[in-house]
Amino acid sequence: MGLACAQIRLLTLTARKADCEYGISINSMEKMALTREQSELSKEYQSKLQAKQISYYANGQYNKINYNYLMGYGANYTAITSGNHALKSENSMILTDFKGQVIMSDTYANAITSVLGSSAMNNKGQGGTFSVEKIPEILAAFIPGFTAEQFQTVINGDKVSSEYTANDVQTTTGNATGEQTIVNNSDTLTNAIQSIVDFYYPIFQAAAANGWTTEYNKDMAANDDYVSDAIVSGTFQLESVDDEGNYDPATSLTYYITAGLVQENNDSSVREEITAWYEAEKARISEKEDWLDIENQDLSTELEAINTEIQSVKSYIEDASGSVFDWGSG
Repeated sequence: MGLACAQIRLLTLTARKADCEYGISINSMEKMALTREQSELSKEYQSKLQAKQISYYANGQYNKINYNYLMGYGANYTAITSGNHALKSENSMILTDFKGQVIMSDTYANAITSVLGSSAMNNKGQGGTFSVEKIPEILAAFIPGFTAEQFQTVINGDKVSSEYTANDVQTTTGNATGEQTIVNNSDTLTNAIQSIVDFYYPIFQAAAANGWTTEYNKDMAANDDYVSDAIVSGTFQLESVDDEGNYDPATSLTYYITAGLVQENNDSSVREEITAWYEAEKARISEKEDWLDIENQDLSTELEAINTEIQSVKSYIEDASGSVFDWGSG
């Protein structure tokens, strides 16, 4: 190998040495980042294990809270009148966002806009305040079989009038089978409407006084835990509506828990799922660390060989240079 070739070889080795050292440095920084990631993962895991869930008591057990429980099942008013669905025990307790806007389902929003006009809701799904006098029309818009006049009558504290002619009502009236009679259904109908008004009126009264929104509906539809999580985080609030549609400032999540209306507990139902996620993430980080360790080991071995060869080439260059100068001086 000539002197020129030796110089080229030295430059090549020096460049590769720099590449190896740079690679080791980058890998070391990545390992530090993985260490931080592992630390954050552990914190997140512990946080998820301690995550709270808001539940309500029904049918002998606590159930994860949901929109229907708090705000009703839309046009399915039999959930209110027949008691075949789990519902809140306190009608004045409703669901709002952190700004005090009542959380309205699309069914309720469509009923409101059908009465007030499309301009009642902006492009973000938020609606402004409106007159409580419109509530009977809104109720009639999404609950079939009832009129605004009937709702207004019950809201005013009066009884609706309901009579009809019927045949074969022996068991009801004692008349002979086949005779026609007038059946007075006023009490039954009034009671049914009263149940609907008791449940829905505070919701729409609060919306009339404080505004309403549908902007969270997609998130609620996509995530069964959304309402519970939002109440825990403060995005949603449980509010108590007074006779004017305003909120009682003394009520809070703690108030409703103390009153036994809801319960806050750890979500043990997802503990296994959280642990499986944590173990998978931990294994991913460990696998990446192992790969970096192997790559660093390979680079260190190569770097050691390069350093040895560099020293050999430098010795050759020094010897070659020395012999040239010695020859010239002779």
